[in-house]
Amino acid sequence: MEVLFRGGGVILDQIAEVASELLAAHSALVLHDSNEAETRKKLIDKIVERLLGWDDADISYEERVSEDRQTTYADYIIRTADISLLIEAKRVGKAFGVVPTQKRVKLSGKIMEGDTGAAIIQARDYCRKKSIPFAVVTNGSQWIIFPAVRTDAISFSDSYAIVFDSLERILGEELDHFVDLLSRSAVVEGNLAIELIGRNTDQFEERRLNKFFKGSSIKRSNPIYPLIENEVISAFSDSLLEAEDSLLEKCYVKNADRQKFDNRIQMHLQRREPLFSVQPKKPMRKKEASTLVDSINSASASHRPLAILILGTVGTGKTTFLQYTRRVASAQYFVKSSSSPYPHWIDIDFRNFSRNESPLEFIYSHLFSYVNDDPYFMDFNRAIRAAYKRDIDALKAGPMFLVARNPEEFDKKITEVIVSDYNQKRPYVDKLMSYGAKNAPIFLVIDNVDQFEDDRVQSEIFSDAMAIAGRLHLNLIISMRESTYVNHRGSATFDAFDFDPLHIEPPEIPAVLSRRFFLTGQLLSGKTGSFTSVNGANFKVEDLSVFIDIVRASVLGTEVGERIDVLANHDVRLALRMTREFLARGYTDPAKALQSFRSKGAYVLPKQEAFRSILLGNQSVYSEEFSVLGNPFDSRLGKSNGGLLRLFVLSALVRQSSASGGHLDGPEIRDNIRSIGFSEDDTLRVLSDLCDLRFVHTKSHGKADLASGYFASRLGGHVVRALIADLTFVENILMDTFISDKDIWDTLRELTQEIRDEREVVERLTLRVKRAKIFYELMADQYRPLLEEATKRGLGPIWLGNPLEEMRSTFERDTVQALASARRIYGK
Repeated sequence: MEVLFRGGGVILDQIAEVASELLAAHSALVLHDSNEAETRKKLIDKIVERLLGWDDADISYEERVSEDRQTTYADYIIRTADISLLIEAKRVGKAFGVVPTQKRVKLSGKIMEGDTGAAIIQARDYCRKKSIPFAVVTNGSQWIIFPAVRTDAISFSDSYAIVFDSLERILGEELDHFVDLLSRSAVVEGNLAIELIGRNTDQFEERRLNKFFKGSSIKRSNPIYPLIENEVISAFSDSLLEAEDSLLEKCYVKNADRQKFDNRIQMHLQRREPLFSVQPKKPMRKKEASTLVDSINSASASHRPLAILILGTVGTGKTTFLQYTRRVASAQYFVKSSSSPYPHWIDIDFRNFSRNESPLEFIYSHLFSYVNDDPYFMDFNRAIRAAYKRDIDALKAGPMFLVARNPEEFDKKITEVIVSDYNQKRPYVDKLMSYGAKNAPIFLVIDNVDQFEDDRVQSEIFSDAMAIAGRLHLNLIISMRESTYVNHRGSATFDAFDFDPLHIEPPEIPAVLSRRFFLTGQLLSGKTGSFTSVNGANFKVEDLSVFIDIVRASVLGTEVGERIDVLANHDVRLALRMTREFLARGYTDPAKALQSFRSKGAYVLPKQEAFRSILLGNQSVYSEEFSVLGNPFDSRLGKSNGGLLRLFVLSALVRQSSASGGHLDGPEIRDNIRSIGFSEDDTLRVLSDLCDLRFVHTKSHGKADLASGYFASRLGGHVVRALIADLTFVENILMDTFISDKDIWDTLRELTQEIRDEREVVERLTLRVKRAKIFYELMADQYRPLLEEATKRGLGPIWLGNPLEEMRSTFERDTVQALASARRIYGK
């Protein structure tokens, strides 16, 4: 017979026929007093498979249930990767003695008596032995559905069962409810869990180690950092807005990162789809480096004001590019002349924008400040008189004709008119800007429009900026993230403006860091200072730039530098922040480094300390919320069986990038994840998190949705192919991972306390390695059911790997090396 259940619903026009068949089968079974095997084969199997949509891959028949040397068999155990359900069947005609008339009944009192209670208890006990949360007892006609194992501290006797008292009702007026509870689609979507226990999650206790050990250890800072802090902040500032022009020129990196393949992880690095039908200019490439400068220089001769769109991903240096263009590359063009009109560059940075003001007021406030500070616009004879000439002439010939006979009185009246406009700001700005634009190019530069993740506010900024630029005849430059443009490119506001797009590609992170280290060294050259070392002694440094030389040698061209590069994932701002964190907290014994450098001429800071400081940021214990690196071991779904769904999806995307360099479409990911038992909501939540954590990118630049295509980022590739086997990574990430197994949770808590209490370095590391191995084994165990379900359902090869098993030997090797290094250094 054809399965009637399809995608969450039943083919209704065939229900009458199927109902008739099932009722006839039921009557025949009752008439012949059929046994349990016949009842299952001729009735229950058909209901489970044909009506409810479960198939052979979902169902385990007659599965062994053993405990205390006794073996019994469960009739049906239905499993997906996320949920499991037990059905205990009784023979037809064996009516449950107590079946209440209510559809919902508490699991105490009369329902727990006689054959009904015995069947419920039998199913409950099977579920407890197999850790199955939900159970059904049925004789084919009557169906009693209940929670068998709870994790939310509510007792079995305080739980409720849902009762269907006859097959006639099930196939009639209660069909929708029956299917909406027990069908495969409904169970995957969480309907059964929500109706029986009020939620579709099973994580209730705070089983994350950082909830118990947060703040219990003091995170020490680098004692030399206060001596170099000002210079580090100056050199490693995000956009160098306050820096001198010469500083900006020294720090600016012109070459783009064009890496297409990462040899270490053997993965193709994908690029997102083009945003425009015409290829935008790319000023980070040598051939097109002068694109914006050329456009600026040509503005004087153009009859049409420029409209330029600067696009780039988060942290690629859009603001730095604009500042470099204005203050270095086009510095001569914007020189202010005392004898003639000159071009103007008016920066309006929305990082300082407040939700309490409108974008229009914000823009006009900056324009007003500019005309009041600029030598040309604040000069009455050069600008103000000429800007108001038409108004003055009209007043003189019209309303003020009689007053105009008295020049002194007329000037007074005109002053009142100008002051009135000045007090209102907008009329005054409009007059001066309109006049100024006729004599020299004026560039209105709108930056950081996506400071607020609010589409309405962003739309207002765009429309107000474009309206002002169009009305006053200003050249408009708007800088934004690619994703922001994607969200708004279909709007009427953008359609009305003919923009020339420029794409800012991310520069090479190592090149950026190299220049910033060089600059820091220059700023510190010859500066002396002293600090208190780890052993309490006062340590004097004759030239603090030497410490920067040590750090630079420990970062550039090393594994630490590669980690910063990978973790930044093309975000220059983030790379600079991580390096500042490393300098502030990444090494707690600079005296040892400086002494070694003096005697040997070289010293490399321990990479583990550097990586740990980057992972922790300003926290004493790892927390995904505050770290630059997300947690691939916890999907934050509140479901223990889905804890590794992030890693499962990410691993498939990494394999796809390694195999063909292609992407996976959202619907394909959804269908594969649904086939192993997770809902569309779960899939979208995981995809959104993977994008937010920068492990994955959408092909379209936009936010995660099921219409998008997805590919793994370089960072995502390193997570799967390198980081999950790194001891430092594992032992930090485990602090913010939900531990579902109660026994392992108790063990990890005890070990963590022992580690905190242990003073001896080698012994402490031995305990740390033991804890990391237990956690790694737990993660590997939790990944296996996902892989088993994927294999069982015939998913493609990219879904059939287990990254934790593939990286196990690398992880073991890293733990051995860490222990050997500790024993060598600390002697045991």
